[in-house]
Amino acid sequence: MSARSNYTRKEYPETVAAYMAGILDGEGSLSIGNHSGNRKNGDKHYQANIAISSTDEILITWLVETFGGFKGQYTPKQMSRNGRKQVYRWQCSGDRLTHICEICLPYLLIKKRQAEILIEMRKTFHDSHNQKGKRGVQRVPEEVLNRRFELFTEIRTLHNRTYSYKNDK
Repeated sequence: MSARSNYTRKEYPETVAAYMAGILDGEGSLSIGNHSGNRKNGDKHYQANIAISSTDEILITWLVETFGGFKGQYTPKQMSRNGRKQVYRWQCSGDRLTHICEICLPYLLIKKRQAEILIEMRKTFHDSHNQKGKRGVQRVPEEVLNRRFELFTEIRTLHNRTYSYKNDK
């Protein structure tokens, strides 16, 4: 866990971990976002994220009550044109994401590799270079940025999309 995290790990019964893995396999989105980062040096900012969307609010409420994270709902612009039911969304990141991936890993089938990639990505954020000090957030070493880009690229190839990410580095 990082020095800045206020997340406290919790023990979950196997049945809860297995159920969560089933939800992730079926409805989950395990991703890494690539955002413009440091304006001075051009370093990219990558963020690992888990999201689950459902028209059943009871599932999203259970996720928040059980695992924490954030609950939201789609805006009218996010809804499909023929969507008749409100869509709710749960998401998490940071050390909570790492913990959820770790407890679900033994039970995942479809998204096992994505969870492994997110765990690897999160490890790159726990090094001393990522600590804020008197001179602000320190520049991320090139080898760490390269590793993050490799993980970002690999998780994108596992999604069934036809986008090209060659120039996202």
